[in-house]
Amino acid sequence: MKLKKLFTLATVALLTLAACKQETVESTSNSEEAAAQSFTVTAEVMYRERMLAPPGSSLTVTLEDVSIADKASTVLAEQIIGIDKNAQLPQKITLQVPKEELVENHAYALRAKLEDPDGLLMWTTTEHQKVDTSQSSHELGQVILKRVQSGTVGNKINSLYPIPFTARGNEPGWLVEVKQNTIDIKTNYGQNTMSAPRPEPQPYKGGYKYHFEADGKVAILDIQRKLCYDDMSGRPHPARVTFALDGKLHQGCGGDPLELLVGIEWVVEDLANTGIIDSSRMTLNFDREGRVHGLASCNSYSAGYQLTGETLTVQNPLATLKACAEALMNQEQKFLDLLSKVNRYDIGGKGALILTTEDGKTITARH
Repeated sequence: MKLKKLFTLATVALLTLAACKQETVESTSNSEEAAAQSFTVTAEVMYRERMLAPPGSSLTVTLEDVSIADKASTVLAEQIIGIDKNAQLPQKITLQVPKEELVENHAYALRAKLEDPDGLLMWTTTEHQKVDTSQSSHELGQVILKRVQSGTVGNKINSLYPIPFTARGNEPGWLVEVKQNTIDIKTNYGQNTMSAPRPEPQPYKGGYKYHFEADGKVAILDIQRKLCYDDMSGRPHPARVTFALDGKLHQGCGGDPLELLVGIEWVVEDLANTGIIDSSRMTLNFDREGRVHGLASCNSYSAGYQLTGETLTVQNPLATLKACAEALMNQEQKFLDLLSKVNRYDIGGKGALILTTEDGKTITARH
C-alpha cells in the first residue's frame, strides 16, 4: 500500500515537471515568435552639456510615422523614463512596434525630449532621426538632444534676448559667446581670450546692448535685429553685431541662421524663373526638428532637411496621393523635383527665401 502511494506521488511529480517544461518551451517559443513579428529600434539618448537635469524630470522617446504633412505624427511606440540623481542621461532606449503597423514607403523617425518637473521643455531632438524599417531592427547610435531655454536649467530668458547667442566676424577673426552667466570673448583668431559676467541687456528700438568690462577693458556688444551676411561665406544671420573692445570696433553677424527659416509659412512665387500657375499655392514650413512640410500645388508633402554650415539639403519629399488637373500635377512634380535637389539657401534683400539647386535653378518664396 505504501509502495503504491509512493509510486503515485512520483508519477504526479513527473507529470508536473513535464507540464512546467512544456509551459517554459511554449513561453520561450511565444517570446521568440513575438520578437520575430516586431520591429525594434535602439538608441542612446544624451546631451553634451555638463550638467544634471533636475530630479523629477522625464525623458520621453517616441517612434513616429511622419509621412503626412497636414496631420499630426502618429506615435507607434513610446518610452518614458523618470530622471533623478541616480538616473541621468545618457539613457539606452529600446522601442518595439508590431511589423503589421508599419506601412511600406512611409517615413518614420525617432523623437526625444527631456522635460523638467513642471513639464517645461529643457532638451529636445532638433535633427531628423530617420528610422529605416526595411529590416527587423535599426540601431541609431547616439541621439544628441539640444538645449532650449524654456525649462528650469538656469534662469528663464526673454526670447527677445536669446541665450546662448554667438556673434563672429572676420579680418581679424573674432568670436563672442553670450552664455547663461558669462560673456566669453576670443579675438585675433582665438589667440586672445577673456571672459566677463553677463550683465542685463539694455534694449533700444530694433536691438539691445551689453555693457561690461573684460580684463579691465571696456566692452560693448551691440546687437541689431537686422539681416546680416557673413562677409566671407555669405551666409545669412538674423542679427547685425558691432563689438567694441577698449575702443576698437569689430563688425560681424550673430544669432542662429535657423531662426530665419522656422516659425514662418513661406509661399512660393516662382519656380526656376518660369513663374507659377495663377491662383495655385505652394508653401514651405520649416520646423526645429529637421522637417519641412506644406502644400505642393495639389497634395500636401513632408520631407526631412539639414542645415549645416552654408548648405541646406532636403531629403525624400513624400506627398499625399490626391489627383488634380494635369497642369497642377505637372507643377507639383516640378516643385518636388527642385526641392529634392536644393543644396543652399539665401534670404534676399527684400526678405525672399531663395532655395538653389546644384545646377543653379531656384525656388523663390516670401512670407
